[in-house]
Amino acid sequence: MPSRIPADGQLSAWQRAPRAPLLAAGAVVILVVFYAVVCGVIANVSLTPHRKLPEHMPADRGMVAEAVQFQSAVDRLPLAGWFLPSWGERAILLLHGLDSHSWDGSQPVLAQAYVEAGFHVLVFDLRGHGRSGGERLGLGWRERRDVRAAVDLILKRGFEPGQIGLHGTSYGAATALLAAAAIPEVGAVVADSAFADVRELMVAEIARRTDLPTQLASLLMPGVAFVTQWLYALDFDIIAPERTVASMAPRPVLFIHGSADAVIPVAHAYRLQAAAQNAAAELWILPGVGHTKGMSKMRETFLKRVVTFFDQSL
Repeated sequence: MPSRIPADGQLSAWQRAPRAPLLAAGAVVILVVFYAVVCGVIANVSLTPHRKLPEHMPADRGMVAEAVQFQSAVDRLPLAGWFLPSWGERAILLLHGLDSHSWDGSQPVLAQAYVEAGFHVLVFDLRGHGRSGGERLGLGWRERRDVRAAVDLILKRGFEPGQIGLHGTSYGAATALLAAAAIPEVGAVVADSAFADVRELMVAEIARRTDLPTQLASLLMPGVAFVTQWLYALDFDIIAPERTVASMAPRPVLFIHGSADAVIPVAHAYRLQAAAQNAAAELWILPGVGHTKGMSKMRETFLKRVVTFFDQSL
């Protein structure tokens, strides 16, 4: 039998091939795989909310409230909140910020002000927050389903289309704008400190949630965007309130933003106002005020402005 051992001086095709290009190609493959894995981990971390449960409830403020449970539209996630009745014929849905819940921050003060002004109020935990179901953020896009279900709950209680307003704060403000564009029964929106395009905030959010340097987070952002769309079906190209807000016209919208906002720069508010192309869109810039700090810096003025806005708009 002929020997399969090559004679001296005879090399296989693999042995004759230049080593440097092969090693370089292997290194590129390893780097691409590593980059993809890292981006996948970061996407998962970025879309995982930090759940905080309510420590108080409306009754602690002496408010009459009915605990409500309902399911999100489409994916049927369980949602929890409170319905606070009043004497009027109009209703306000309050949408909280990221890593918060329905009875946190300024939510109780806003709810009480609206109830005292004659508006019924529905506060509830968005998916992945508080007592509601879900383990992933929807970046405002999937939360539209939560708002759709909340609006349906209000409609079933006898409220008419156009009698329902949304008041959102930060993440909730962007959610309100995205939802209202797709829910015609919403009559007006207050958007306090909304983002215009989620992609521009993701770098800072990635750095915050992972403790990575901002420069490295920027390099990872394209991969995170790809993985987020591939694994979670969330397309950053369409999760942009400035692309949908024009659909609200001619319904009224009040954009509120602090000029000193270091989380979502005030430029986002100007972009949203321009994109609205709506004569009924108002922009209220709060001088020297930080992110969502309007309530704490100028409570009475803030409450009077938003209550008057809905009183005139719904």
